[in-house]
Amino acid sequence: MEKNIDIKDFKKTVTKRNFYTINDTGKVFLLALLIPFVASLVFSFLGYGIARWAGISFGTEESWIMTLYNNHLWFSIPYALISQISFISLFFVYNKVNRISLKACKVKFKKIDPITAVLSAVFGIVFVVCLFGLVEGCFGTLFEMWGIAPNENPIPLNNFGWYVFYVIFFAVVPAICEELIFRGVIFNGLKRGIGSLWAIILSSVLFALIHQNINQFIYPLIMGLVFSILMNKTNNLIYPILMHFFNNLTTVTLQYLMNIGAINLNLPVNAVYVVVSLVLAIVVGVLFFLFYFFYLKRKDFAVSYEEGEEYVGKEPIFIGKLPLTLYAGMALSVIFIVINIIAG
Repeated sequence: MEKNIDIKDFKKTVTKRNFYTINDTGKVFLLALLIPFVASLVFSFLGYGIARWAGISFGTEESWIMTLYNNHLWFSIPYALISQISFISLFFVYNKVNRISLKACKVKFKKIDPITAVLSAVFGIVFVVCLFGLVEGCFGTLFEMWGIAPNENPIPLNNFGWYVFYVIFFAVVPAICEELIFRGVIFNGLKRGIGSLWAIILSSVLFALIHQNINQFIYPLIMGLVFSILMNKTNNLIYPILMHFFNNLTTVTLQYLMNIGAINLNLPVNAVYVVVSLVLAIVVGVLFFLFYFFYLKRKDFAVSYEEGEEYVGKEPIFIGKLPLTLYAGMALSVIFIVINIIAG
């Protein structure tokens, strides 16, 4: 006897969904922590084996992994790129396994508005310029007073060739990979589950936590809020990617200019420095406020993709309105931050 097939149920099994749920948010954030961690461990022990085979000696002043990271580019360059490789791999594999259309992350090339794109790029630059003193100078000095030293990147940035390398791998690649995960998957999943306001706040906290470093918590938190607000109003991931890229590009360019002696931003942190830094921070805050209320809120950003039917999948374990996987990811990221502080 032939079984009767429900056409509606059949379509659900073969059709990709084009939205993320809050359950996706919890899973992806937890995986975004675990995959780079495991990959880093595997690569580190592989590097250690290669180093021993090559006759590289290790001193007693620092751990073997820091010796490799600080003194050998063949190790430090791939190690620095593990997170981004993990993010982009996670994005495509997760979508493939869970039959989620790439439309779900809302990358809409055909819907790009030139003025919004230019303003996004400009604000990406302005935020770095206006917040550099507050974040790097004021908070950086405060962290040093507490005995928390900033992480130094051993990859050189002292000529144009290395500058191009940094632009590609520390400006372009993170802007794409991190936005696909955090504004593409995590923010959209949270927005569907708990609404826009809490999605903006929580996704920004998660973005700061993923950096796993107390020195790199405040600035990613601020920029995470900005990227999420932009994503929420435009409904197009292209704009946060543009702002993120120009933000990274400005940071890389300023660092390069300092390294070659073209500019000097290592100014003494005194009362005048603090006041000027606070004023600049307020200025950029006011400018973005005006941009939001007098441009973003008044402009019509049409939604081009239908979200489709409500997803019915395996019910996750929730605590309150959030899945257990999200709590686990947040707890794990805090543990990583504490370990990094203790390790120095």
